[in-house]
Amino acid sequence: MSQLKVPQYVIDDLSSFISKKYPSDLPNSLLIAQEFMLKHPDYGREFGLSAINKAIEDGIDQGIFD
Repeated sequence: MSQLKVPQYVIDDLSSFISKKYPSDLPNSLLIAQEFMLKHPDYGREFGLSAINKAIEDGIDQGIFD
């Protein structure tokens, strides 16, 4: 099964969620992904935990969520 790429509008919502929920240090990306999916269950159903977690990890690596 191929993994769906998370679109920019989900990245934008992730960025907003992370900046509001974690103003300083970020916890493990998997914990962020799980909490994000609880707040946005439609994204969880459409993209899955793995894709959202990967988007968070990539965003952290790129400095998007600093």
